[in-house]
Amino acid sequence: MNSPFFSGYEVKELQFEVADMPIRLLRAMNVDELLDRLLAKGDTHEDVLDERIPYWAELWPSALGLARYLIENKIIGPGTSVTELGCGLGLPGIVAGKLGGAVTLTDYLEEALQFAAHNWLLNCEGQPTCVQLDWRYPNPAVAADVLIASDITYEKRFFEFLPAAFRTMCKPGGQVIVSDPHRQVAFSFFESLPSLGFEVAHTAYGIPAWVSTHRHTIDVYAIKPGPVPDQR
Repeated sequence: MNSPFFSGYEVKELQFEVADMPIRLLRAMNVDELLDRLLAKGDTHEDVLDERIPYWAELWPSALGLARYLIENKIIGPGTSVTELGCGLGLPGIVAGKLGGAVTLTDYLEEALQFAAHNWLLNCEGQPTCVQLDWRYPNPAVAADVLIASDITYEKRFFEFLPAAFRTMCKPGGQVIVSDPHRQVAFSFFESLPSLGFEVAHTAYGIPAWVSTHRHTIDVYAIKPGPVPDQR
């Protein structure tokens, strides 16, 4: 890899298909080393305290499940605005772009956005739109018709922030599509959404054999924000 940005990363380009759509994706292979670099900053460093673990470097099964859902359900077409939360390597956003969507890739970490931008150029025409974003402080400027995210419900500490993020960054009449690898910790979050004024529909997919030899389920939730219930 010639770009100076990728010095210090052991990178590999993956080529595969999602629902017959060809994809090229560059990922970092030295994840353990990246984690060691984080921990070496010390227990009191902001990055360590905020647990900025390099999850972005992996190609997670949930991203594949979400990408498949977008292709098969045809909810994105030319001109559909799409924002991806926590884009990591950018697979679902790239699929949305290949379907004709006007995509904004967002992530908390600059390294993820660099890889996602590179991967966009491997697959899509035009320059990527990338925005550094912490969903705990949602930005209405990147609100979209379709808000997508994979693997954002892996810790309870995020749950209190996500409903506001969904409402802030999903345009009126739009929907939020979230995938999760059937984590028990996430069940209560999705079950709580109807009481908060969201409509929720669920689809389940199996993980492709080339990703994992174990039988796992990817849950995909289609979420539509509705009126906030009166709490009086």
